[in-house]
Amino acid sequence: MDSLFGIGPMELAFIFLLAFILLGPRDLPRVAYQLGRWIRQAQLLYTEFRREWEAEVREVSREIEQAAADQPEIALPPEAATYQLPSLSGTADANPSPTHRPEDR
Repeated sequence: MDSLFGIGPMELAFIFLLAFILLGPRDLPRVAYQLGRWIRQAQLLYTEFRREWEAEVREVSREIEQAAADQPEIALPPEAATYQLPSLSGTADANPSPTHRPEDR
C-alpha cells in the first residue's frame, strides 16, 4: 500500500486508531458504514456528471462539425497562396545605424 489520497500507511493507522478511541467500538462500525454510503453516493454522482458532460461535449462537437460542413468553401485569390513574408535576414533591418531616426510625428 503506497498511499491513499497522499496519506501514508502510518498516518492512516493513526487516523483509524484515533477514530476508534473517539467513537468507541460500538459506534465505529455505524460511522464507517455511513461514510461508505456517502463515498458511494459521491462516486455515483461523479459518474453521472461525467457521462452527461461527455454527452454534451459530443453534441457540441457534432454541431461544430455540421456547421463547418454546411459553410461553403471560401476560395482564396491565387496571389494569396503564393504570398511570402519578407525575410528578416537583412543586415540593414537587424542593425540600424545610430544616425537613422524615425520620422517625427
